[in-house]
Amino acid sequence: MTKPFWDLEETVGFVNVRSTLDSLEYKVWNSGTESEKLEVANALATVRQNINILLIYLARNPELWLYKNIAFGIFHTFDLHIPCLYSFLDSLNTDSIELLNKKIIDKCVQDSTLFTYQEITPNNQGILGLNKPKIIKTIQVNIDGKMVDYEIAEKRIMMLTIRNKNSGKINTYNQIMDLVIHELTHTTCNDVRWKPDNHKPPYTCYHRLMRKWAKECGIL
Repeated sequence: MTKPFWDLEETVGFVNVRSTLDSLEYKVWNSGTESEKLEVANALATVRQNINILLIYLARNPELWLYKNIAFGIFHTFDLHIPCLYSFLDSLNTDSIELLNKKIIDKCVQDSTLFTYQEITPNNQGILGLNKPKIIKTIQVNIDGKMVDYEIAEKRIMMLTIRNKNSGKINTYNQIMDLVIHELTHTTCNDVRWKPDNHKPPYTCYHRLMRKWAKECGIL
């Protein structure tokens, strides 16, 4: 069976490179020097750290989102990207962000629930980032008083362009983080099926909010 064009390869052509920033391994496209591949792994470690910082900021400030339409999406983003957050609610507002981030990562490693961030497969489809659902389940939800089937992603991976396709050089911090927030918003929207235009409402509104909060917490 032929895979759809957007379903990019996740394993073949990649090597695991251990970041010197968080000591975790990241899937990096096997091209360039060892030093360049390490740069990619460290960029992915920074992505993980920054997403965690954003989500910790939101967990500490629920008044920003709890009574808005985005609330379900924020809880869903916690569940997929930092599921171990719930183990540390007692120290959520007392631990430093650095300590809380380390606790979350260590616990997710221990529980085998660490979210996967990896470099994207070089492609000719113009796909710069991909937030790919890996496990989709159907649940029953109440919509306007009726119980209906609703598909939800139970697991995802995020594939990101880290290097310039032509030069091979690492993209700038802002280029990478703009892409990261773009892709993270697909988790918040629970986008589980490819659509020709996956950026219609509520995506536009949610993306605007995610960028705003990313700026407030200092990662943009």
